[in-house]
Amino acid sequence: AAKRKHPNSLTAYELTLLAVEKTLSPTREGNAEAMEILKKALEADPGYAKAWVNLAWAHTEASSFGADATTSREAALSAARRAVQLDASDAEAHSVLGHVLATKGEFDQAKASFETALRLNPSSFSILVYYVGWASTFGEPERGALLADRAIRLNPSYKPWACGFLRYAYFMAGRYKDALQVMERQTPDNYTRL
Repeated sequence: AAKRKHPNSLTAYELTLLAVEKTLSPTREGNAEAMEILKKALEADPGYAKAWVNLAWAHTEASSFGADATTSREAALSAARRAVQLDASDAEAHSVLGHVLATKGEFDQAKASFETALRLNPSSFSILVYYVGWASTFGEPERGALLADRAIRLNPSYKPWACGFLRYAYFMAGRYKDALQVMERQTPDNYTRL
């Protein structure tokens, strides 16, 4: 695992970290800024898979804040596929690919990508959170709620970006009190159109 692909440029690494920080409490402005930072990271190192992963997430988030859904989804899919191509052992790359495929209605492929991500890193808070948002679509609402519980145990101080996924997982499993409790973590500037 330590020999996995690493950035060829510390600039790309640092820029990617800055962009990720902008997305932890998502706002329209922060997400737009993150995309610009990630484009600079990829100019510095076009082969840095983590920058592609985060660019895919930023494009996905952009549609939540009103950007054209089709354009954002295609840009996200392209970035996610590039990330997996660059580093097939990157669990986050498989997770974002699963999410984007699910938004396109390609549920079998999406579930397979998520299962790969979970197999590669079963204790990743973010991968668990992204999966639970789709668990009911995959016919597994109870599994989604249980994995949401696990994610919260792993990171009880989770940031607002995770709220929508966790809330939906609980709601679809009929755990309404838990869904409302998760919503209390969000402030109005973190609300998306969903």
